[in-house]
Amino acid sequence: MGGAAGHMAHPFDLGWVNSGTDLLDFFEKAKAYVEKKNLICLKLDGVNVSFKLAGDGENKQFAVDRGSLKSIDIDGITMDRVDDRFPEGHGMRPAIRTLLTILNEALPEIKSELEQLGMWDDPSRFLNTEFVEGTTNVTEYEENFLAIHGLSQFYQKIAKSGPSKGNIRPGAARPEGNKDPSTELPYTVATMDKLVDKLNNVANNYGFQVYGCVPTELMADVDFSATLEAPFTVKVSDDREITKSLKEWLSEASNPRYKVVRLQDDFPELGLKKVMHALHKNLYVAILNQSLPITELIEGEDAEAAIYGAVLMHATRLLGKDVLKALTSPMGDAVNHEGIVLRDEKLFGPRPVKLTGDFIVGNLGSGFGQVNEEEDEIEIIDNEDADPVGSEAGGETIAVVPGAFKPPTRGHLGMVEEYADKADEVVVLISAPLKQGRSLPNGREITANDSKAIWDVMTSGLPNVRVEISKDASSLTAGYEFIGKNGPLEPGTTVMLGASTKTDKKGHPDWMRWNQAPKYIKEGVNLLPAENTAVDPLYHSAYYMDLIRASPFWVNLPSNLDPRKDPREFHASDMRYLLGEAEEDEEAIELLEDFTGEDNIFDVLSILGLNTGLNEMSSMAGGANQGAAVGAKGGPWRHSNLEDENKKEKKRSRLKKENVDLSMVDEIMRLFMERGIMR
Repeated sequence: MGGAAGHMAHPFDLGWVNSGTDLLDFFEKAKAYVEKKNLICLKLDGVNVSFKLAGDGENKQFAVDRGSLKSIDIDGITMDRVDDRFPEGHGMRPAIRTLLTILNEALPEIKSELEQLGMWDDPSRFLNTEFVEGTTNVTEYEENFLAIHGLSQFYQKIAKSGPSKGNIRPGAARPEGNKDPSTELPYTVATMDKLVDKLNNVANNYGFQVYGCVPTELMADVDFSATLEAPFTVKVSDDREITKSLKEWLSEASNPRYKVVRLQDDFPELGLKKVMHALHKNLYVAILNQSLPITELIEGEDAEAAIYGAVLMHATRLLGKDVLKALTSPMGDAVNHEGIVLRDEKLFGPRPVKLTGDFIVGNLGSGFGQVNEEEDEIEIIDNEDADPVGSEAGGETIAVVPGAFKPPTRGHLGMVEEYADKADEVVVLISAPLKQGRSLPNGREITANDSKAIWDVMTSGLPNVRVEISKDASSLTAGYEFIGKNGPLEPGTTVMLGASTKTDKKGHPDWMRWNQAPKYIKEGVNLLPAENTAVDPLYHSAYYMDLIRASPFWVNLPSNLDPRKDPREFHASDMRYLLGEAEEDEEAIELLEDFTGEDNIFDVLSILGLNTGLNEMSSMAGGANQGAAVGAKGGPWRHSNLEDENKKEKKRSRLKKENVDLSMVDEIMRLFMERGIMR
């Protein structure tokens, strides 16, 4: 479920599913859960929309809320404001009008149920729904309907920048570390059923049927045996294949949930880009259909993640389909719909989990393996998660973030992520200085292409971020050219120039560098003041600060040597210094994780041509263990704090495990070497 209600998880999204064995354990739990005849709701293939109450006292009316921090969403899109949020030609406009008419006409009759659900006096609570008019993404339904999936509540949030800066969305207190827009709330099923019945008294007059949970019913045993014994073949080269049963693949696969893979090139005919999520549906389809051998498709060091990503998606699709084939519903067999939803915090975790079978790959739900070349690329998340309100709603908002980025840091990424929440698109512009740029301590220059490759890795999970290399040597010039009369922006576009509130050596805030921007803006483009859209700088974690202060690197850390700098802030000079130490000292790698994100560190090291030994662990696999046990005489430990060293050794073990090549990958790597692809 996307939009205001947040996302449902696929099984491989769950935090505890870290391997193929864990995934199989999930499906065994799902099988037992289904066979106990718990209440399991059908997942329908519709458009997600959230309805809440707006207005004071008895002057209540229903409103749509798309979950953004725009005033129109926080206040509620009432009937008189539909045209403001959904412009003429927008596909949702007529359906939203009809649904608001139904809900408002039924309002006097359902007041009691709304009060029991806590919605009457709390606009942060909303009905999480999907609607369908005729054919949707894959499924053709025989009737128009509104399905109410449940009751949710927004988390409180304040817009810190952008055109909505200062707007406050009321809601529940947000748990630490939780980034979901809202949370599901418990409710009395009888109350919701009564609400649905009363709504149907009105909805039927407008050609709609309203459903609550569409319950499923077990019609056969769930049987995974044939699926687990079925072969899955990976085409390694033109003359070499690896075939194993799905059960064998799962027994050795790790979950590349947070990994990106680099391909040999863009393959637009397959919907593939140079950098992809390991769990991307188009990559899975390419490996499944053997569109290209692995040696021609994937960069060598990323072969394992790509193959295991395909294995986990294949298992999720087929085992999910086995569950769906055992269930039916008042709307027909579950296998003919988008899937089912499992809710059990003790078994699966706090997020609802969806089993979608073939629907996991979108348009392949009917006739698997046939890619519709005219269809836009679809990420692994459902296309229902995308807010259809975009450029049609009166012009796009674009954030432009120029810089040299030598190299990009998580501080830069934090700025881009914040702009990505506010803008329709973020364009990162990498300037290309004419003179020699910044270099690592070993003398290797960090090029604009290096910076772009690192950005591509770091922003792989941000679909509305685009990274380009500018022809201009100055980042300021690059920004002015982009927003100027010869730039690509169309009249009606609103633009934000990337800047932070961080001060320079003279005490001037970063956003002041854009003071001359109004002189360069293209006519018809709306430039928001940089002072109003500047974002607060991101700071290093407390763990990093404790570690760096206790390490030998603290003495020569550039930000520590410069009294005008704050070591808590991200500095590219600090990152370059630690990169220079990374080939000789593992502790530098641990510190660098705070600059890159833990899952990106080895990608960044490889892009910059640094060989740390850890990214070549395969040569050590099966050999003697490194050093002695913690506390044993003669071990390689420089400190005496055994608790700290145990933590570090645990991390080393994890890093080794993540980088150990299995025999399957060894074979692929050898083929890469023979073909001269890996140099």
